[in-house]
Amino acid sequence: MLLRVIILIIIAGAIYRFFGGKIPFIDKKEEKETDVEKDFGKQIQGTSECAFCGIYMTEDDALIYHRKAYCSNDCVEKSKRLKR
Repeated sequence: MLLRVIILIIIAGAIYRFFGGKIPFIDKKEEKETDVEKDFGKQIQGTSECAFCGIYMTEDDALIYHRKAYCSNDCVEKSKRLKR
C-alpha cells in the first residue's frame, strides 16, 4: 500500500512538472537566475550624453530641456547662462 502511494506521488509530481508547475524548494535556484537576468536587463538601458558636461546617464535619469538631455539641474542652468 505504501509503495502505491509513493508511486502515485511521483507520477503526480511528474505530471505537475510536465505542465509547467514549479515545486517551491526545487525550483528556487531557477527563480534566482531569472531575477539576475531581469536585473541585467534593467542595467542595459539606452544611454544619453549630457549636452553640457558630456557625462553618460540612462535615459530614465536624463533631464530633457529643449530636446537635449542633461544629467542634472546644474547643467541645465549652466547651459542657459551660456546662451545668454
